[in-house]
Amino acid sequence: MPTPDTIVLSLESLRTTLSSLGPVLDAAILVACAAAMATVVIPAFKPYLKWTLGALLGVLSAGELVLIWFHVRLWQVCQVIDPSTGHATGGYAVPIWIESEKLYVWALMLAVIALTAKRHGDELRPMLTVGAVLLAVGSVFLGHPFTNPLPDFLAQYGQYLSAMRSADLNVAYQAFRSAESSRVYYYNAWYMWAHPPLLFFSYGAFVASFAATILMIRHRRSSYEQTAYRWARLGYLPLTLGMVVGLPWAIIAWSGEAWWWSGKVDMSLMMWVLYTAYLHSRIYLRRRGMWRVVAVLAILSFIALVLTYVTTYVVPGAHSVA
Repeated sequence: MPTPDTIVLSLESLRTTLSSLGPVLDAAILVACAAAMATVVIPAFKPYLKWTLGALLGVLSAGELVLIWFHVRLWQVCQVIDPSTGHATGGYAVPIWIESEKLYVWALMLAVIALTAKRHGDELRPMLTVGAVLLAVGSVFLGHPFTNPLPDFLAQYGQYLSAMRSADLNVAYQAFRSAESSRVYYYNAWYMWAHPPLLFFSYGAFVASFAATILMIRHRRSSYEQTAYRWARLGYLPLTLGMVVGLPWAIIAWSGEAWWWSGKVDMSLMMWVLYTAYLHSRIYLRRRGMWRVVAVLAILSFIALVLTYVTTYVVPGAHSVA
């Protein structure tokens, strides 16, 4: 059976291995981002946009495979041990879209959407590429998924290991109960493996819808509005399902807390209401001047999406890291 001492050694070796790969992966991502941006802003290079976007997607995918390997090893190494029996109750199935990896997963998803977009794909691709590049660069300089992976999880688990290595059995048992609770009700909960990816997919679709809306405003062509609607419709269903799935999880995870007043939750509801209004406003699209109302709602909805993400980091609450 694993002991806290052997876990510390294994975890340190694992982090060292990932950190050694980090600078190489970060450099590859930045080079791929620079190449993709060059094909967006330099007219002579525009015919190569799909190639550079494919290269960026390839680099991001390679990095994601490394992160998946890291998470599998975490599940094997980071065991929760009952101090009263000395037996492990299980490992942490840490999802691949939390903490320092959020921006990275979103960049990867947006790169896939940009490369595979069909209807008006040539017009949408430059804007979607810029979005994917910004997210990828943000993940390198803000998220640090390779050089500083999962800082909150590893800090909490490190505190648990320190308590387990102490001579005080009461301290060790309290640390065990806290660690086991977070393992069962957060990291290993099926909600965590369903709720966030549904939302991230919807966010990617909404970025494509916003890009098509900008094209509609610029060129005033109904075909762009139809493309914006189709992407918004595609994102609306997983957004709604993700919020519905998150409700019972919130009730369990934040029992006794007024989580429904959290800034992140309120902004998410506002975003959902705005996208609902946008989709329903198209019923009256043929009325004179209605396309302007639809365009305004589409833009407000996307602004609400951005604020929903930012709120996590700037507004305190149960659903916030501020």
